Amino acid sequence: MPRAPRSVKQQMDAFSAELRGRGFTWAEVAAEFKLRWRLNSRQGFREAHRLTQAKVCHLWNEYWPNEPLTTRKLGSWEAWPGPTGNEPPIAGLNRLARIYQCRTADLVDGEDHRDADEHNAPATRSGGRALVAAGAAGSLGPEDIQGVLAALPALPTGPVPSGTSRDEEYDALVRALAQWAATMKRRDVLALIRAAAAAAAASPLLDRLNDDEVDRLALIAAEPSRVDEATVDHIDAVLHHCMRQEDTLGPQAVLGTVLAQHHLVRSLIPSASNDAVRERLLSLLANICRFTAWVLFNLNDFNGADHYYEQAKLAAHQADDDAMNSFVLANWSQLATWRGDPRQGVEHALGALAWGHRSNSKLLVSYACDVGARAYSAVLRRSAKNDRHKDHTRCMTSLDQARRELGHAGEGDVGAKLLYFYGDGQYLSTRTKCLLDMGDARTAVEMASRSLARIDPAFVRNLAFSRLDLARGHLQLRAIDEACEQIGEAARLTCRNTSPRLARSVVEIRETLNPWARTRQVATLDEKLHAFQLIA
Repeated sequence: MPRAPRSVKQQMDAFSAELRGRGFTWAEVAAEFKLRWRLNSRQGFREAHRLTQAKVCHLWNEYWPNEPLTTRKLGSWEAWPGPTGNEPPIAGLNRLARIYQCRTADLVDGEDHRDADEHNAPATRSGGRALVAAGAAGSLGPEDIQGVLAALPALPTGPVPSGTSRDEEYDALVRALAQWAATMKRRDVLALIRAAAAAAAASPLLDRLNDDEVDRLALIAAEPSRVDEATVDHIDAVLHHCMRQEDTLGPQAVLGTVLAQHHLVRSLIPSASNDAVRERLLSLLANICRFTAWVLFNLNDFNGADHYYEQAKLAAHQADDDAMNSFVLANWSQLATWRGDPRQGVEHALGALAWGHRSNSKLLVSYACDVGARAYSAVLRRSAKNDRHKDHTRCMTSLDQARRELGHAGEGDVGAKLLYFYGDGQYLSTRTKCLLDMGDARTAVEMASRSLARIDPAFVRNLAFSRLDLARGHLQLRAIDEACEQIGEAARLTCRNTSPRLARSVVEIRETLNPWARTRQVATLDEKLHAFQLIA
């Protein structure tokens, strides 16, 4: 029989692990900690993560070495509004939110005066406003949804032209939804999507399948050993559409679907009808795990992303899929570099490069060199002066190889389906980031402009990050007007792709404008960010 935890520390360790194991978010875990141990929000999130003040300061100083945090300052922020505390600045709370993987507002125990707002009473709500509360509670009924839809601008209607492919129908629907979403508040959009997804789950979806497809799915449900190549193709097509949807609308729109696919494919593998089907299912599972990690990465759940990348690598090895191995490690390199561990990013990129060569895919080799260049440039920022020349050379060599391999990739490249998003625009975006890290702002601005012209508009988040890089270049050149314009455009795109990683990046680059906070340009930008609900 396990021994009961005795100390408060042991109790907290066990409680946090239990809640996370049950699928609680960090915000939910922190709320439980606050109630059980009477903590304020800043203390609750730190204890929920089981971090000491010294560990938080260490993480902070890894992210922002030029603006170090001490345990004394953190302690005073946690003690506020008590007599021994100091009020934490918004910039500091934004950074703590990144460490704790939460919203900045979650770290403030402010007063709540919403009851004084006459429109806050449930009985007086109507249309889209009612949607926020009802959708959040998961209680939207058919009448609620009909009332909301009646108040919204109509989506384009009309018959679908004959001969239109499924991909063309999907892309047209995404464009229509994006245009409609741009006219609404973000919370209303997300709540409606949640409600629509619940309604779709209960709808007679199988009516759209032909008789053969219905029979196949019914047989598989009754006897998983009947899974065949056509079934794997169906699941793979759904995954591909989820990826395209995430590119445009953000991670929240697809997480539930991809987790359901993960469960489905895992359940089918033991009953695969033959070795060929089993290997395809394992490769598909690897891609599902990889994409789940990518979704969690964009939700700022870096630990969760790490877990799924590990699962993806294991499944790819079991499938003997060299191309998938390369793709998983390349994505994992991006995560490591973003988290502030570029040396780990280099290691993953080198692994991706080796597997890319083994798979005979020039596209995968190019992409491995691309993410490797990002890692090398991040290492360069932290290198000692004597090592900078070597890191600079490695970064430029990786960039040059990425360009050569990309230019020589043919239409039949085995990595083409995996890297559907990768092309000249994304390569130029990476080159921009590296030039900014090296201090060549003028060339970076030119490169970012070329990147924006070549990125497919369907990749909304990629466009937004390229605009933020262009803003960084303008900032290095002290061109404040141009920087504010690009940040504003990137913020506008967060209404279409609701990636928390993107939203946080917008807020963080705004913080670098604090020396010009009193200027007209920055004040105008702040009004835009407030309208987009990115800052208070």
